[in-house]
Amino acid sequence: MLLAREFGWTIDDMRALRPGELAAILQELGRQVTIERYRDQRDHWAFLAAVITNGVSRLAGMFSKRKPKMVSPDDFMSKEAKRTIRHLWGQDSQEPEQKKDWSKHIKDAKVKGLRGPWREGGEKC
Repeated sequence: MLLAREFGWTIDDMRALRPGELAAILQELGRQVTIERYRDQRDHWAFLAAVITNGVSRLAGMFSKRKPKMVSPDDFMSKEAKRTIRHLWGQDSQEPEQKKDWSKHIKDAKVKGLRGPWREGGEKC
């Protein structure tokens, strides 16, 4: 029913799909629905929570000498949700200690006589 609702397809259109095509379409729809729910949560509810929290902090800050700490909508989202969305968006950023070591590939390219767009002096080819 999700395919019929999203694309306006009929039952015959869905039956014409191969199992691999159907699985890929359903996986992509699931991904898009998850991203849409995250954006709704972040853009509406977490934003509202941040505005309220910052407003209360500013009011309390008027009566104290300390400057209140401002929060952002991301502060109200769980780390697991952020990690899942980064994975779905394909932005799995690697930590500095997890970066790949490219030296082996660079050495292999030099042995084969390959070179990049830069010359030894730093000038572009």
